[in-house]
Amino acid sequence: MNIRPRSSIGLKITLLVLCGTSLVFAMALAYSYSYSRAIMLKEAESNARNLTLSVARRIEQEFRVVKQIPEHMAAFLEAAPCDKETLLRLGRRLVADNKEVFGSAIAFEPNAFDPNKRWYAPYYCKSKTGIKVEQLGSDSYDYFTKDWYHIPRVLRAPVWIDPYFDEGGGGIIMTTYARPFFERNPQGAPIKVRGIVTADVSLEWLSSLVRSIQVARTGYCFIISETGTFVTNPNPGLIMSQSVFSLAEENRNPELRSIGMAMIREESGFTDIGSALSPEGAFLAYARIPSPGWSLGAVFPKGELLEQINRLHRTTVLIATAGLGLLLGLSLMVARSISLPLRRMADATGKVAHGELDIDLSDIHREDEVGQLARSFMGMTQDLKKYIKDLTETTAAKQRIQSELSIAAEIQRSMLPSVFPGFSNRDEFDIYAVMHPAKEVGGDFYDFFFLDKDHLCVVIGDVSGKGVPAALFMAVTKYLIEAALGGGQEPGQGLERVNRHLAGNNESCMFVTVFLGILNVRTGEFLYANAGHNPPLVWHADGEPVNFLGPPGGPVLGVMEDAVFNMDRLTFNQGTVLLAYTDGVTEACDLEGKFFSDARLREVMKPVRHNTVKEITDTLLGEIDSFCRDAPQADDITILVLRFGPRSA
Repeated sequence: MNIRPRSSIGLKITLLVLCGTSLVFAMALAYSYSYSRAIMLKEAESNARNLTLSVARRIEQEFRVVKQIPEHMAAFLEAAPCDKETLLRLGRRLVADNKEVFGSAIAFEPNAFDPNKRWYAPYYCKSKTGIKVEQLGSDSYDYFTKDWYHIPRVLRAPVWIDPYFDEGGGGIIMTTYARPFFERNPQGAPIKVRGIVTADVSLEWLSSLVRSIQVARTGYCFIISETGTFVTNPNPGLIMSQSVFSLAEENRNPELRSIGMAMIREESGFTDIGSALSPEGAFLAYARIPSPGWSLGAVFPKGELLEQINRLHRTTVLIATAGLGLLLGLSLMVARSISLPLRRMADATGKVAHGELDIDLSDIHREDEVGQLARSFMGMTQDLKKYIKDLTETTAAKQRIQSELSIAAEIQRSMLPSVFPGFSNRDEFDIYAVMHPAKEVGGDFYDFFFLDKDHLCVVIGDVSGKGVPAALFMAVTKYLIEAALGGGQEPGQGLERVNRHLAGNNESCMFVTVFLGILNVRTGEFLYANAGHNPPLVWHADGEPVNFLGPPGGPVLGVMEDAVFNMDRLTFNQGTVLLAYTDGVTEACDLEGKFFSDARLREVMKPVRHNTVKEITDTLLGEIDSFCRDAPQADDITILVLRFGPRSA
């Protein structure tokens, strides 16, 4: 009787199990690789699209900022006549105050600015030594024939000019946003073009921005114009001298021609471009930059894009091989079928205790309590990894936002006068002001500046809302007020001009209250207008009772374009003090919700009215702090104190 050893039967069973398992693993690996590759490509496409769209939006935002500058300047030139001194000052300030702008020209029609001059076009641009200015226009440089002047003049509309080398102005490769300004009839309709305002963007800046974008390890970005010409490219020899279509013709590559057509016609896309732009093969993601009509492209080498999935596949094969060896051992040692998973979970617990969360127990396929424990453990580690990741990302985001808000607060502080009295050669008055935002940045503001040698303008305002939107609206309002009073308007007229600009382009429905006054420092005459702001507090040196400059007057700025603002006048004597403030002063709350109030403000001011303007301000701030104690600041607090007469010691 022939009986086979039990060990050979066990070996056959083991080999049969091993072969069957190997076949299953091979099929699973093939499917896993194919499926994972498809997922990886889809994720890579999504990331590539997001990258190009975000960079395109960033560049578009810069171009939109540039567009606003000629728009505001053109509106100012159309609103009122402008003398030579004011024109030159505004042109220099336009270039100096806007980092996005390399240069700017304000070019007039023949003999339009000066009857004796055919050409009049002051051009400001940045240089290594600062802002330089020159007058464009000569027999050798007739700007009337240049695209940046001729095209918007003929179209009677703003345009982006294709990149060009400007030998007459900046002497660099640039693109220009050109906006015509008109002579208008009393109804505001354009009659004829008076000239062109431009804002130049240096392509050196744009190339630097594009080069800074990281695309995998060896990928790169480029920009083409509406005609396919390379605006930026890692190869300097292609910029402004070659286009996608000329390269396609040189290389006899119709696929490259199709890629160029798609980039020009479509808003965004992702496509396999083979070896058209990379010898090893690549994918191309692209997105439109709407303002100039250009397109941004990002080239992703295939090898780098698929490197992760190939590495993952090799790792998976190694893990599968190890799994087969483990199954072989389990087949030979049935007794260990329970102890081995438990031992592995015990090891995994130790790894988790030391902070290692990349635990893989997916090869434990048991349906009993051991299998349930393994799955629960895997779920726990995955949830813990997700929690740690979310916590890390949230902390990083908060730190980034806090850093950006700190920078914004510093920028806002730099916009407000911070040197007092600020006019070292004047002794007819003394002035001091502070602004304490409720958040990192706020919507309150103040300003003071001379309109001429005898007239001092003081402004205080409060934008609806708080935070970054209010700060941006505040910056625009402050700039418009200073520009509106440049032509010598009275306070009411100046507020009406500012209101028309704010209300005409106010999709956010924000508004601002403003008190604006002009003091004749020689005679003491004070002209003022109020746009819904808290009336300032005034008291005279002769002991007259404290009084306000009337009730809140006029509508707020930014709501009704045709709003009218009345002007009043008051005469200051020697020692008269004006205290202007925002509602964050009188509406400051204590822990019980009680307001600081107008009555308390008057009481606080009585004993300190003869002090210096800084001491008056510090006293008021100290009283507010003492009143509120530990209650959080709910609104921005702004105070401006002006004394007419010789400065206090």
